[in-house]
Amino acid sequence: MHSQTDPMDKNGSAPLGDRYSDQWKALSAWFLGPRAENSEVFLDTFQEIFKEHVRMRKNYFPSDPAYITQEMKSSEPYKSEISDMREELLRMHKEMEQNVPFFSPRYQAHMVWDVSMPALLGYMSAMLFNQNNVDSAGSPVTTMYEKQVGQQLCSMLGYNISPEERDPVAWGHITGGGSVANIEALWASRNIKFEPLAVKAALLDEDPEVGALTFLTEEQIKAGLRTPLMVFNKESQIREPTPLKHCTTWQLLNVDVDEICDLTDNVIARMKRIYQFPEKKFKDLVDKENIISLGLPGILKKYNLNHVPVYTVPANNHYSWPKAGTILGLGSNALHPIQLDTNFRQDVEHLREVLENFLENEIPVISVVAVMGSTEESAVDPIAEIHALREEFKERGLNFTLLADGAWGGYFKTMIIDKPTADTMPDKRLLRASSKLKFDGFVPYCELSPYVQKQYGHIQLADAISIDPHKSGFCPYPGGSLCYRNGKMRFFVALYHPDAYHGEGDPSMGVYGIEGSKPGAAPAGILMSHNVIGLSNRGYGRILGQCTATAKLFYSMWLTVAREDDPFVCVPLQNVPDGYDHLSASKLIKDKIAYTPIMEIFRDPEAVKFLKLCGPDTMINTFVVNFRDNDDVNKSNKLQVALGDAMSIFVGTKASRIPLMIMQTGLNAQSHGEGLRVFKKRAGLKQDDTDLNVLVNTCMNPWQQNESISEIGDLFRMIVLNCIGRIEDSVVKHKFVLSGSFDDEADDRSIFIEYLTDTDVSEHQYQVSLKVEVESLTDVHKVKEYIRFCTDQNMMTMFETVTPSYNNTDEDIPNLYNILHLNNWDQRFSVKLANNLECDIISFKILDVPRYQRLDMSTTVNYPEKQQYFIYGDTNRNHGNHRAIMSHVITQLPDIQHTVTLTGKPHSLTEIMLEQGVVAEVEMVEGTPLIVGEEFRQPLQRESYEVGFVGELNTRINTNIHIAETRIFNVVQLPTV
Repeated sequence: MHSQTDPMDKNGSAPLGDRYSDQWKALSAWFLGPRAENSEVFLDTFQEIFKEHVRMRKNYFPSDPAYITQEMKSSEPYKSEISDMREELLRMHKEMEQNVPFFSPRYQAHMVWDVSMPALLGYMSAMLFNQNNVDSAGSPVTTMYEKQVGQQLCSMLGYNISPEERDPVAWGHITGGGSVANIEALWASRNIKFEPLAVKAALLDEDPEVGALTFLTEEQIKAGLRTPLMVFNKESQIREPTPLKHCTTWQLLNVDVDEICDLTDNVIARMKRIYQFPEKKFKDLVDKENIISLGLPGILKKYNLNHVPVYTVPANNHYSWPKAGTILGLGSNALHPIQLDTNFRQDVEHLREVLENFLENEIPVISVVAVMGSTEESAVDPIAEIHALREEFKERGLNFTLLADGAWGGYFKTMIIDKPTADTMPDKRLLRASSKLKFDGFVPYCELSPYVQKQYGHIQLADAISIDPHKSGFCPYPGGSLCYRNGKMRFFVALYHPDAYHGEGDPSMGVYGIEGSKPGAAPAGILMSHNVIGLSNRGYGRILGQCTATAKLFYSMWLTVAREDDPFVCVPLQNVPDGYDHLSASKLIKDKIAYTPIMEIFRDPEAVKFLKLCGPDTMINTFVVNFRDNDDVNKSNKLQVALGDAMSIFVGTKASRIPLMIMQTGLNAQSHGEGLRVFKKRAGLKQDDTDLNVLVNTCMNPWQQNESISEIGDLFRMIVLNCIGRIEDSVVKHKFVLSGSFDDEADDRSIFIEYLTDTDVSEHQYQVSLKVEVESLTDVHKVKEYIRFCTDQNMMTMFETVTPSYNNTDEDIPNLYNILHLNNWDQRFSVKLANNLECDIISFKILDVPRYQRLDMSTTVNYPEKQQYFIYGDTNRNHGNHRAIMSHVITQLPDIQHTVTLTGKPHSLTEIMLEQGVVAEVEMVEGTPLIVGEEFRQPLQRESYEVGFVGELNTRINTNIHIAETRIFNVVQLPTV
């Protein structure tokens, strides 16, 4: 986009995005991409930036000598250290590969996704300069970047940033995150609350050494005390101008923010009309009387205040708000949670009741907080109503700051800025489109609901707004921010120090707020992202609009993911929209949305209408998975924990074995009140006082196609079935069969084994593939002998588990899931050689679990069109040889369990995909079991077959496989019970 680039430019208004006929295509230039599709652009651009940085260093006083000489570079110490650095860096990156893949569409958990490419490049470029934004002397450029970012955010949120237009003028700055911003907002509000008391006390200070009379005349003091303030008069029952001298303590605790911000200057101006005096002396005297100097205990004692000042937050508040109260010395009891309504938004009527109590008992209120997008329920508080309530109570003598916690939701304001381009109306666009319109990366823009649009249209009524560029602004950490409607509010949290403050004209940011040192790279990255993408619905609003569409499609999937005969139900936190019930909504989803290409969905007016109305306020889906016909909250909670464990990457977890990431959290029964009781009832649970564990799906991928959402739903459903087994399966013995033997060319003790499936025992209804290590050399010899014996006897090489010791009271018992997935047994289990007369017992260490899947017993399961096999194995990197195994995928029952070893890795199957495992279709082999008479036969009668699978970049690949030998053939019948 085209915007100002001069960091000294005073015009910090929010830049708008460029307009295109195919607006969604612009997004492809804004991110590195889930598959690093823009890697060449990124590398070329950064290389150009780095060359410029090198040029700058060389041109800075070019006559200076070189300090790292060619002679040094040729030395052994230099070469050794460079080698160490490279090795350590590669080792570190290898470890980092086990990190959480935020960039992937499979990541659907916390409020974090890939950062924008402009933000990342801007951050990396500025990082080369290592600027510290505590002081403009150490960051002359990035300090101005921070100032400009603050202006852009204030402008985007609807604040005035032009001194020529009107007062007050807003101001914003960068913080380490939303928590710091929220704490600062409450800190400023607390300090402002007591400032009128300090001004009056300064004027009445008769200390003979430092008091007002030492530099002011009595006439000046009287003039200052005549300064009028708009306060509520109990006698007249209206707010009216009242001289500062005659204001009571309670009145001074309820002065309007803007009046307080100007109060000291107004008093000084009145006194200067009589006689000039040193302003700083008076300001120092005010500072001596304020809460920063006296502290809260000193203030309470001096003014005989019986109540510690309080603040309110919705019951689903972020944990930064109780932190703020304790840090500021207010105590945890100062926080008064406001109940939620059935949509999990702040209940304004309960807020009214609480404020009435404060007014009646003259309890000072510092702030009322509205959350603009809660982090678990995705709820936007009715800030327009809350502001109206504040104005009502102000007229009755109770005043406070209104704070908006927009750490998550602040950037959603961009969705209502500027007029949308034609393509942002997907329903109209697609209705006009021909039926031949092909997918070209199009994801629809979905508007915020009318209610949410109204709230963001009034967000500027808040006195301060926290907003995190590192959340819905897609910028690197640390990147929070705080914007003040009246920029003078920042002076109440300013501590001036000569190291970081150089006079009134100094733009240094470090004197304001909580933090000192902070990276100049953060505002550089944010500014770059703002200027390139734009803060309107053509830029950031477009990203969030596509994510909103994704969230609504996910909502539809969660509502219908469970099949009618599944042992579980899935219930979203938000109920179906008005005008629908569960049955009609589910039917519409199944008929018009599920498994349907996105183009077709948005050609259908009925589907579009439903999607506009359904789902969360700000693209976070919260839901619960419950056992069917279960009303026990504790049992349901156990299932959520199991699901959270199965879909999270912890320390030591192999990231490649977590195919889907969703967050698990909890809703407090007391704070969530009636809304949670209603939700529990919809989920079939008791409406008791037990807290409820839930799952959270944050939709920050703007390219999520509906077909992939349906695939995620199928994957999630299978994970649920596995986790139900974790909770309900008892401890029984299990049998495994050798599927891949030792690699004789390598010094390797690993083998592959397959689980022996049996549908008559629920604990045996699994398909499992394992890579295990035989731990001792003695056991390796035993296993090799055992393999030879079974081969000679034409028997399967079978291993039977030995049950470890445990207590029935243990939360996690050694059933199949827990042994293979938890660390309780140190990733080891013992087996006996089942076909060995001596029944020797050996120990296996689990190296990998390529497949763990409970059989799908639903009657909706059908045989596939072609036989499906799971191909997996490994690669000996030293010798270049491969072990490859192909195991039949059991679908509809009756079916077969059939595992063969292959002569080698199939051509076109990469080593990474071999280790990951792929499902392949065998061409020309029907998916139904091969039955001759009443006898099940092996479906693969030849040595070679053509198979097809989905390879890299989702491409269909066909190749040939060559069978070496059959390892397992077992008939899997329908359960007899």
